[in-house]
Amino acid sequence: MTHKLTQSLGGLTRIRSTYPSLTPTEKRVADYCLENPDEIIYLSVTQLGERCSVGESTIIRFSQAAGFSGYQDLKLNIALELSSRNNNVAEGILGVGDSVETLIERVTAINVTALEDTAKLVNPHSLQRAIEKLINAKRVFLYGVGVSGITALDAQSKFLRIGLMSYVLSDSHLQIMSSAQVGTGDLCIGISHSGSTRDTVDTLRLAKQNGAFTMAITDIVKSPIIEFSDLVLLTGSTEDPLQGGSLRSKIAQVHMVDLLYTGVSLRLGEEATEQKKRVALSVVDRLY
Repeated sequence: MTHKLTQSLGGLTRIRSTYPSLTPTEKRVADYCLENPDEIIYLSVTQLGERCSVGESTIIRFSQAAGFSGYQDLKLNIALELSSRNNNVAEGILGVGDSVETLIERVTAINVTALEDTAKLVNPHSLQRAIEKLINAKRVFLYGVGVSGITALDAQSKFLRIGLMSYVLSDSHLQIMSSAQVGTGDLCIGISHSGSTRDTVDTLRLAKQNGAFTMAITDIVKSPIIEFSDLVLLTGSTEDPLQGGSLRSKIAQVHMVDLLYTGVSLRLGEEATEQKKRVALSVVDRLY
């Protein structure tokens, strides 16, 4: 009965309601959530653990003790509560009375900012190393679910055009099954905006255990996926749980993929040009 009652409460209200029954370490996390709700919705479980000086397992236990299914559920409920308070549309950047002209201006500015922030975060050495790994890989496996899975398909389309044998499996079970079969010489790329998507993290973990070179494309520098990545490429597009799958996070990911694709194309030179011609000819009769 108590669990059902807490489920009907907002995120912050639910934390306050269960506060007396929490352990001292769980109360430390609760205090941080209550004092910094606007920050919490952007933090990974690793980042929140560091701010509270507790382990990730404590964050999960606190989330469940407060009546949530897990940390992501906690963030979502806090975001919902904050959103209802603000009563704004377009992810908090627009008011109900704003004009269409304002909508165009502000949404465009946010998407442009995602590109600019990603450009600032790109480490030239890491990008160069990623390009080398793509060129020399025996096989390239791209892992992602949801919107990140769509980015993986886009990357596959680009890489195939320049002769890189790339594989994308849409089913998460098939993804982890494939990671059980990779090894030395294979490149496995996990794409996850949050860096906390369990399917992608688990798949990359197994790929690394089996000897493949692992790479992550993520927005969160301190997140679970980092631990299992030999190389990390950061994107710049902060979003809260209510904005999952927003265009700006997709733009940031696709921009990173385009940097890799263009970098490989330049390195391969004429070879890439010939591959593009062959691919173009293979689908030319698919057009009316």
